[in-house]
Amino acid sequence: MTDQPMPLADHLRELRNRLIVYLVFLIPVGVYAFIKARLIVRFLLLPTHGAVHSLIVLSPTEGLYTFIELAIAAAFVITSPVLIYEAAAFVRPALAPTERRLVAVYAPVVLFLFLLGIAFGYFVFLPVVLHFVLQFATAPFQAFISLGKYIGFIVNLTLPFGLIFELPVLVYALARAGVLKPAFLRKQRRIAILVIFVVAAAVTPPDAFSMLVMVAPMLVLYEVSILVADLAVRRHPPMV
Repeated sequence: MTDQPMPLADHLRELRNRLIVYLVFLIPVGVYAFIKARLIVRFLLLPTHGAVHSLIVLSPTEGLYTFIELAIAAAFVITSPVLIYEAAAFVRPALAPTERRLVAVYAPVVLFLFLLGIAFGYFVFLPVVLHFVLQFATAPFQAFISLGKYIGFIVNLTLPFGLIFELPVLVYALARAGVLKPAFLRKQRRIAILVIFVVAAAVTPPDAFSMLVMVAPMLVLYEVSILVADLAVRRHPPMV
């Protein structure tokens, strides 16, 4: 590798190679996850605490399509370290030496926050939401929950937390680039809090406890992002 600018064709070739390397990991993991899909479904039923013992299939293809969706989601999470590494390696040649060291340090942070967000969504947020919604599936009603609907519900409620938890890293990068100022984040705190409550109210069941379970980490992440922006501006001058 050199510090000379690469032609567009070389960038595209490098991107293709990185994607191929990632697919070499993603496809076998996805195939294995598909084979073990029933075991994964049993694991995903644990947050119901026994309220749901089995799921139904409403069409001949629902089981197949749901297992494929589940395998892709599981493979994406499991191979996320490879994806982050390949992304960092792709952008590395275009960075200055100090920026390369920064990527090397913070790539593990990105991975940690992504996995932490998913863990929070699964172990903390999901049981609260399921406890609330399943209250409406008790006697005199009998719950018949389809496999596809349940897996889609789980994936849609857990994976987004992996991205939400990346907020401090994103703010740090923007602050270092001079795009985002800590003063702006402080000035917009009230608006940010309002937006957080609106988003939480939109994606959670209509009860205060479930909403607060989602609001609390988002508020903490916002405050942490302000501190991170302060640190970026104080310790490192903007890159532009």
